[in-house]
Amino acid sequence: MRNRFCYIFRAMEVKYRLTTLGCKVNQYETEQVRELLESFGLRAARKGEHADLAIVNTCAVTCSATAKSRQALRRQSNRGATPTIAIGCYASADPEAIHRIPGVTRVLGHDAETLSAIREAVVERLGELGAHPSPELYHTDTSARPVAPVAEANEPTNAADTLVAMGLRLRSRSTQAPPTLTDTRRPPPHRSSSTIYHSIVPKIPIVNGNSDFSIPIREFSSRTRAFLKVQDGCDASCTYCIIPKLRTRLGWKEIDQAAAEARGLVAAGHREIVLTGIFLGAFGRDTAIRKRFKSGPSPLAALVDTLARIDGLARLRLSSLEPGDVDDALLATIAEHDNCVPHFHLPLQHGSDTILRKMNRQYTAGDFVDMIERVNGALDRPAISTDVIVGFPGETDALFEETMAMVRRSRFCKIHAFPFSPRQGTAAYRWSRDFVHQATVKDRMGTLRELEQQLALEYNRQFVGDTVRVIVEGNMTSDHSGSSGQTFLAHGRCDRYFEVHFESNNSKPGDMVNVCLDRVTHRRVHGTLLGPG
Repeated sequence: MRNRFCYIFRAMEVKYRLTTLGCKVNQYETEQVRELLESFGLRAARKGEHADLAIVNTCAVTCSATAKSRQALRRQSNRGATPTIAIGCYASADPEAIHRIPGVTRVLGHDAETLSAIREAVVERLGELGAHPSPELYHTDTSARPVAPVAEANEPTNAADTLVAMGLRLRSRSTQAPPTLTDTRRPPPHRSSSTIYHSIVPKIPIVNGNSDFSIPIREFSSRTRAFLKVQDGCDASCTYCIIPKLRTRLGWKEIDQAAAEARGLVAAGHREIVLTGIFLGAFGRDTAIRKRFKSGPSPLAALVDTLARIDGLARLRLSSLEPGDVDDALLATIAEHDNCVPHFHLPLQHGSDTILRKMNRQYTAGDFVDMIERVNGALDRPAISTDVIVGFPGETDALFEETMAMVRRSRFCKIHAFPFSPRQGTAAYRWSRDFVHQATVKDRMGTLRELEQQLALEYNRQFVGDTVRVIVEGNMTSDHSGSSGQTFLAHGRCDRYFEVHFESNNSKPGDMVNVCLDRVTHRRVHGTLLGPG
């Protein structure tokens, strides 16, 4: 067993609080932070408990998201009483505004090595709380005899600097391979509540330009499914989107590295993995601009094929894709593997070529129609969800009707509709003369939502009488009690992502079961439990 180096802190129990806003990528990155904090021995503060450190993973995709991020930072800093670290997209977009919020001690945008900076901040916080390290360095897989660290000239004297400096020294001297998941995560099982361990291990090497990217997670907290980030960054520059200016470094995980992390997540009990990225279709590529793609086999299809072969992985799902990402190779790979689910999230954004050009999208309305037809031809009744922006500058009633016509033709099972949000720093922000009146946007949003509800109902009803696989996510008290007493209504998502409710007294989160669908209402899809899946 490889040696693990630990400093031992004699300290009180130290608590943290994590808040996440935004996308699946943010949620994955929060899990990286959580596991880092827990490697120090910190634990999550329960509701109502005071936290010794708060971290808010912010979002900046819309004006509403930035407002919610500011609110979360003020709330978690407790009016300056709790040292708070801001990370994420809003931290990149407006660090000066965040620094003015009382209690925010660090603002770490995407240009920072976030996990390394948080590691240093945690050590400093432990020192402030009186958690000083012993002068001894332990090898945890030996007889626990202390080994004194080597003194060096100009050695830092405070606890935080000593720890960081020693960690750097050990990393620079180590000849071992990068640590495995078990080397870098949970503290040893003999840890007492009064002891905090911090592992000093060789830093995991940079992969494709981003060292944080290379640090895997062991599990997702409180979820039956796990997100696996395999790509980051975007340079496509849609005219409404601020993200390419915030996540500027494009990168991806090597297929072997992603597969190793996926195997660990499956071993941790996750039956479903969702591949995520800022521009997932740019996996394995140096750019998200499709006309600059090098010819050759699809890297994304190769990744999906590798992951789908992992033993014990019941479901592999892909998050948002662009129409050009869904090529024949990817469709063939998904059709080949039973655990690749027939569900795609394919952002339309608008149904008019006029608006798509203004948005700088990389497809036409005709391209989108062609892609939908190919997906429907390759898979059985696939679930296709989408994003639509309503009220983009210059959108007339006639252009909005083109979106409605495209939605009817595509038969989406779910539509995430967003009113246009002018983001400072984007091209569309400057087109104020073409902004659509908010009352008009509100009316159009209502019209689109009515159509969405109709299409969702029609999509779900076609499965009545079918048996579907459901991964249980939770349960609640049933609306009625059976003859044998109180029953419970379990719920979870099927392969096509819509939620299914069924009566069960013994189904627990993570179970995979077969459910026969009985009826569909505007509120729920109901079924009867048949047995294990």
